[in-house]
Amino acid sequence: MNIELSQTSVARIMRPVHGRGGFQQLLRRLQPCVTGTVITVDDADVEKLNRYSHSYGRGGFQQRTQGPADAAQLGFDFEAPAD
Repeated sequence: MNIELSQTSVARIMRPVHGRGGFQQLLRRLQPCVTGTVITVDDADVEKLNRYSHSYGRGGFQQRTQGPADAAQLGFDFEAPAD
């Protein structure tokens, strides 16, 4: 899935990552996926973006992925019938 990001979201994702936790690993995996203002993610990354952005409270790390997580949710058509 290709997600169009704002310049602010790109800057947040591309900031240096310190530490070795799961969130830091996600950011390190996402950084090479950013080209200009587009990030390319697979289904597993979309799930992690949503989980890390919405399920663990509010804080600096959550803000770094909030934009991409919200944009990914907009990319899904929840009204379409299942195949």
